[in-house]
Amino acid sequence: MRNNILSLNNNNNIDIKKRPNKFYIEALSLKNFRNHNNLNLITSKSSLLIYGDNGCGKTNVLEAISLLSQGRGLRKAKVEDYLYQNELIEGNSKFWGVNAEYTSPEGKTNIGTGPRENLQSKSRVVRINSENCSQIELGKLLKMSWITPQMCILFQSGMSERRRFIDRLTYSLDSLHISRVYKYEKLLRQRSNIILQSNIDNTWLSTVENQIAELSVSIVASRLDLTQSLNNLFDQEQKEKVRIDNFPPVKINLKGEIENLLQIKPALEVEGYVKSTLKKSRFSEEFTFCGPHNTKIEIFNCQNNKNVDFASTGEQKLILISIILSHARMINFKFNLAPILLLDDIVEHLDEKHREALFLEVTRHCAQSWFTSTSKSAFEDYPDKIDKIYLPTVMKDFKGYYDYKNGEI
Repeated sequence: MRNNILSLNNNNNIDIKKRPNKFYIEALSLKNFRNHNNLNLITSKSSLLIYGDNGCGKTNVLEAISLLSQGRGLRKAKVEDYLYQNELIEGNSKFWGVNAEYTSPEGKTNIGTGPRENLQSKSRVVRINSENCSQIELGKLLKMSWITPQMCILFQSGMSERRRFIDRLTYSLDSLHISRVYKYEKLLRQRSNIILQSNIDNTWLSTVENQIAELSVSIVASRLDLTQSLNNLFDQEQKEKVRIDNFPPVKINLKGEIENLLQIKPALEVEGYVKSTLKKSRFSEEFTFCGPHNTKIEIFNCQNNKNVDFASTGEQKLILISIILSHARMINFKFNLAPILLLDDIVEHLDEKHREALFLEVTRHCAQSWFTSTSKSAFEDYPDKIDKIYLPTVMKDFKGYYDYKNGEI
């Protein structure tokens, strides 16, 4: 595994030889999406910087790209919220769309997404090479990861936000994970409604609880696989003294009854225990049942063994970057499928040392990275070729494609 993570020379110095991007978006088109009526970009395999003043739609571009992967995108918005809000929209269309030409070692693939023809539907349709497909299939084709400014307060938010963060990382390993989470949450609501009824259908209630128990064990098991893989990677890199000076190695612990039981008992036995706790808690306010919705997540900086809860805001941001970059390396090692990185305003508030370290890590990554910033000056020392796109200029002409292969516009 060592050579897949990073090569070291005989003097134990890091070999900074850059890797060519194997996974990248060649063309991106947005139609009636957020503030973009008709935006078309043609890109090279190089990483990109999209810059411009606040409010010009930089994050909207990254959000559109994030919808080419499994899930609800980097803002977790509703399908109807993506529609371009302008009275002058041609034909008063109720539809929006995102389309991309994606290149990998397997060849070129066209990926598109938009709302279903049934405007009442809250889900979106996904097409691969013009054929309808499930988001699960999309997750097998393309991996993606991102950091947004909102995520920088992740560790100051409640435990539910941490669980959502871990779940997003987990479904890159297990393409069924996110659908299990959604189904689990739906079944919890369904169970509550059944219990509140005056005439309870005990057979139906038991059926629902059986499904909840099965999903509980599956969800927790997938989370444990994810955190164990990340912890193993951090341990190895710490032992080899690789990447620990700038972005600290991290240890992630999941705490809960199911988590503890799965360490010592078979999954079927744990599933039976969850069923029994569900039954006991039906009409008891004092007795609560265990489940992935109660998982507690602890994150430690391995350099100083400090809980992230007590770290400074700056240290928390470095830990977040460390987790995302390590997760990208781990995904590439496991699947030979490096995720495209969406890095929204990530260089803001990073000192020069850590900005340079981030740039170096990105150049080692063998997939395309998309940066956004209000200024391009912070990227003057970027150690590799990076295309710079001034978004307000592109938006002036809704009809033309722009070619950034030769540098900057």
